Amino acid sequence: MEAHRPPGFRHRGGGLGRALAVAVLLIPLILFVRTGSQVQVFDALWLAVIAAFMWSGATQSLRASRVRERLPALQARVLARRAIPVPSSLPLAEAIRRADAAQARALVIVDHEDRPIAIVSEAAVMATPVQRRPWVDAGSLARTLDPGLVLSADLSGMALVEAVRRSPATEYLLVEPSGQVFGVLAAADLDHAFAGV
Repeated sequence: MEAHRPPGFRHRGGGLGRALAVAVLLIPLILFVRTGSQVQVFDALWLAVIAAFMWSGATQSLRASRVRERLPALQARVLARRAIPVPSSLPLAEAIRRADAAQARALVIVDHEDRPIAIVSEAAVMATPVQRRPWVDAGSLARTLDPGLVLSADLSGMALVEAVRRSPATEYLLVEPSGQVFGVLAAADLDHAFAGV
C-alpha cells in the first residue's frame, strides 16, 4: 500500500515521526514548566528510550523513501562501461592500449570463436605494476563468466539490484536479448548510482 503513496507523503511522514520523537523527549520538561511537578528519573529515561526508537524508525522510513526514489534511475544500460574483446593470451599492456584507443573501460576475454568467457578484473589490473604489464597475460587477471555474472542490459530498478545480490561480484557482463555483448557493469558504478553520488 505504501508503494502507492507519493514521495512527499513519505518524507512528511518521516519528518512527523522525528518531530514526535522530539516531543516525547521534551515531555518531562514541559510538565515541569507547566505544573512545577517533578518527573521521576525512571520515567524520564523511559521516555528517552521511546523517543530514540521513534527517531530511529522515522530515520529508516526517510532512508527507505530515498532508496525507492533512486531505484528507477538504476539502469544497466546507462551504467554500463564500454568493453572490448581480447584473447586470453594478449599481454595486459597491449589490452590496455587497445581499450584506451577504443575509449573503453573494460576488457572481456573471448575464446577462439569470439564468445565471451571471462571479464578482466579492474582491481587486478590496477594492482599490476606498469613495468610488469607487458609480461602478464590479460586472461590471468580475469574471472570466469558464471551464469550469474551475465545480465541483461535491459535490467533496471529492483530487478537489477536483485540480480547483483544473487551473484556478488565486482564486474558483470551485460548482453542484449540477442546475446550480443553490450558492455560491462561495474559493481562500484552501481553502488555510486544507488548512493546518489
